[in-house]
Amino acid sequence: MKKIFQKLTFLAVPFMAIGCTGPAKSSSNNGTSSNPSNPSTSANPSIISSTVSNTSGVHVHEWATEWSSDQNNHWHACKSCNEKNDSAAHTFGEWKTENLGTKLNDARFNLSTVKYRECSVCHYEQIDSSQAVLPEIRFTFNASDPNADFATKARSTDKDRPTVEGKISVTNAGDLNITDAVATMKVRGNQTAGFDKKGLQIKFDKKQNLLGLNAGPDNKGFKKWVLLADAKDTTISRSALGLTMSKGIIAEDSKAWSVNFTPVSVYLNNQYWGMYMVADQKEVKPGRIKLDEPVMEVPDIDPETGEQKTDKNGKPKTKEVDVTTPDIGYCFELDHYASGEAQKSDGGDPTFTIDYDGLTDRAFNVEGNNSYAGLVKTYTMNSDIKDGPEQPSDEEIAAGTKKAIHVNESNSNQVKFIRDRLTALFKVLHQAAANNKAYEINANNQAVASSKTVEQVIKENFDLNAWAEGFIINAVCLPPDVGYSSFYMSFDNTENGDKKLRFDNPWDFDSNFGNRRNFLVNPDQKNGNYDPYYMDRTANLWLQFLGKLDFFMSDYVKPKWNAVRENGTFEGMISLAKSYYKYYEGEYQKNFAKWTTTQASDNNVGNYFNGDGVNSGELRKPFVNVSERKDAQKETLNWLIKRVNYLEEQWAPQKDRTPLETVK
Repeated sequence: MKKIFQKLTFLAVPFMAIGCTGPAKSSSNNGTSSNPSNPSTSANPSIISSTVSNTSGVHVHEWATEWSSDQNNHWHACKSCNEKNDSAAHTFGEWKTENLGTKLNDARFNLSTVKYRECSVCHYEQIDSSQAVLPEIRFTFNASDPNADFATKARSTDKDRPTVEGKISVTNAGDLNITDAVATMKVRGNQTAGFDKKGLQIKFDKKQNLLGLNAGPDNKGFKKWVLLADAKDTTISRSALGLTMSKGIIAEDSKAWSVNFTPVSVYLNNQYWGMYMVADQKEVKPGRIKLDEPVMEVPDIDPETGEQKTDKNGKPKTKEVDVTTPDIGYCFELDHYASGEAQKSDGGDPTFTIDYDGLTDRAFNVEGNNSYAGLVKTYTMNSDIKDGPEQPSDEEIAAGTKKAIHVNESNSNQVKFIRDRLTALFKVLHQAAANNKAYEINANNQAVASSKTVEQVIKENFDLNAWAEGFIINAVCLPPDVGYSSFYMSFDNTENGDKKLRFDNPWDFDSNFGNRRNFLVNPDQKNGNYDPYYMDRTANLWLQFLGKLDFFMSDYVKPKWNAVRENGTFEGMISLAKSYYKYYEGEYQKNFAKWTTTQASDNNVGNYFNGDGVNSGELRKPFVNVSERKDAQKETLNWLIKRVNYLEEQWAPQKDRTPLETVK
């Protein structure tokens, strides 16, 4: 696996202290000074060789050689008490503006700039938070459009979201600026569409390599992109943490895929709209989700002559036609909201419902006395289906004379195929994990008893490398949603496909890393009989039963874990978050001046949260209030650090790796 993260020099900085990225400049006397602004004056011999205490029990200071600092002063701290020595005001040099990626030697920040000045003594950095440091995505549209309020009006219960046409310009991005590209925008998301600050979807009329994120195989980019709002995350970093982790865990040769992203500022009709993450749209296309689209190249035959057409150079022409057999690639989401697709005016995305080998609804412990009841059996297609019923025209739908037909297992053989295959695949997994029985899948897409070993049938039907990647991603960030939504899988049934089920496209991280109340507040401890290491607390039976297969854990998960620990993925996540919290401070201030409260505490969500608009109770302390943002930042990192250290103890106790150090 590639080593994708570089350890940054500022990692040694005390958390939330803006600065101290350079070498420490210590006092030569390591003690008191008659001139606090000049720590190199004469030493006090009584403290040169100080220890924490002497034989009389009287405390004697042991001064640190590194500088401590706050926004005004720097000092040497006693290693065992709160006393300060050599305290003095910072002496700042000239203001400098620099590319943040160059400054940090980290390409993830190449789109950001920073204006700062440095203390000549302790190298504390003072950041000019008034300067815009992020690229800006500006969407302009007709203010008299009937749907001009699209970004404020939508609620989570709305089946249809109005689309508004306008133009997008990208500014503050140097050579990657875009001017007046025609595009549409609409609100995206399920639950989060009920928040004040809403996620958005962009669709350009022509492909765009947006901010250099993903140019695709033709180097022209893509039409569809999303703007993640992170509305219930006071750190506005959970999406970045989760997607960074996914990039570090999913190997280059993996058949799974993870999205590209970067933080931006968004403006609607020149009105500041907040700090967002722009990211790839989840779609099956070359350069995105790695499945063949359900089309095939066939000779382009002239209907009059019956001969294949040729181009001006005499080369035979081909054309694309839809594949209507089940031999296509499938990508789908475990989706609590699948039933709402049939209610959409355009028919929604295709859906299906599977059987879990006779398992009935039951409650799954979350934490304490809380539980989620039931199993989600509904799935929504994230890839195209080409053999559904003939649909009315857009004009007929718009006129209301005909309704779009929802595609599902009752009117599409392709959907019926993947429904039956997924049902059979679950039986193979369940019988192997729960009963140590081997089942294989026959030509009729049914699971039948097999003479093979359990290990053989699991390896034949599951891409265990991709599942190991997904298992670790979910085991680290512990997503509350993964049992009922935002959990993606794919199955390649094309002629050259491997016919294996795989975890794919990790997504939806805003509730993760301890953000939600009563969901593993203590990620390094067992809760009764529920060990978070095995995900027993979720209703996601795919992860739960895979985790009970000893060979999967020993031969796939643990070796993958060791590779990830060695490539610096988690250290890279921590350094990324610290850089966000430090260098984007001004962007946080602007965002929370616009959105004065987090979206799960006081947010005018309406009926979605019982209509009270106050303290819906989704988040836990200290993530509820914007005023506690810096506590939330520290708590988020420490939650992650504790979780990684816990999994290290479970999966690699024999490794002599230094545990990640919590931030103070």
